[in-house]
Amino acid sequence: MPIRQRFDRLLLGATVLQTAIGLAILASASWLIATERYGRPGSYFVTWQAATAMIGLGVLVVCMHLRSSLLTDRRLVAGALAASWVLLLATFAQAPVAATHRWINIGGVSLQPSVLARLALIMLLAILLDEARREGWPWQRLAVVAGICVATTAIVIFEPDLGSAALMLVVVGAMAFVSGMPLKLLAAPAVFSAIALVAAILGSPYRLARVRAFFDSGADSAASWQSHQSLVAIGSGGLLGRGYGSGMQKLFFLPEPHTDFIFAITGEELGLMGLLTLLALSSIIAWRGFVIAGRLEDSRRALLAFGITIAFAIQTLIHMIVCLDLLPPKGIPLPLVSYGKTEMVVTLVSVGILLNLSREAKA
Repeated sequence: MPIRQRFDRLLLGATVLQTAIGLAILASASWLIATERYGRPGSYFVTWQAATAMIGLGVLVVCMHLRSSLLTDRRLVAGALAASWVLLLATFAQAPVAATHRWINIGGVSLQPSVLARLALIMLLAILLDEARREGWPWQRLAVVAGICVATTAIVIFEPDLGSAALMLVVVGAMAFVSGMPLKLLAAPAVFSAIALVAAILGSPYRLARVRAFFDSGADSAASWQSHQSLVAIGSGGLLGRGYGSGMQKLFFLPEPHTDFIFAITGEELGLMGLLTLLALSSIIAWRGFVIAGRLEDSRRALLAFGITIAFAIQTLIHMIVCLDLLPPKGIPLPLVSYGKTEMVVTLVSVGILLNLSREAKA
């Protein structure tokens, strides 16, 4: 039987357009840092990102046309999460990068296993939470869900990568709430997660310094430097920006202009109009994802679509508000824009899954 071609074209168009604009912004934001900090050609980061985007778009098309039953196959999804755990643990066997174990080098290509684990966790939780709901939330099911979530986030925290772990926990909580889990069952895990995050901050001097600087900019000038320079970049851009390629903050004022603060670089060079363009495209992607989730009749697939969409929306929001100094600095990339090969491919795979599910959504 031929494959139906009805899918959400607005979602696909916004994704492709944001990817293309992201590559253009990355080319400007990364050129100097590639040559001066890493001794690479100026086009190094954008070339890798473009090649990764092409691969990701190819995988997106494949995901669009998979049998949707494969997306909620317990054995396949559990196997994917187990594989991501292996990769997460394997990072500790390699030399640290920037004093962390967030990446693993395979055949000369670096991967960030926590990004793979996040998608696999969302896919498995869509199955487990739906089963638990159908069975009346038995404690055995909830214990399995809790164990899987604790195991995944604990490894990520020890990398250390508190930002990614916090993102996972927020997505898990949102999925549990939307699936219909009673609030009394959500209360204890929420309190435990909050205590764990606070302990992780108090137990790390550099994290604590960032939080203190956020509430009191005079407490630690070094810790507040990134946030201050981000605001300078956005504020100096005005309505239309300094002009593409003419930004000053990427001249080593902002430490990671091609990843953690690419939204600020966009504001400086393309102004408010550039920021609103990225915000509009991200909003369209999130909107269409939520629409797909709301129109799916199968609750398991609807929960999967919601989980993927809320993860994209929260990650985008965190990146933007960090650049606006509304949260302490944290290395959360802007999906489809910031440099990151694993992040690019996984985001495009996630959109491919949404497009696949959109073919089953009610009109």
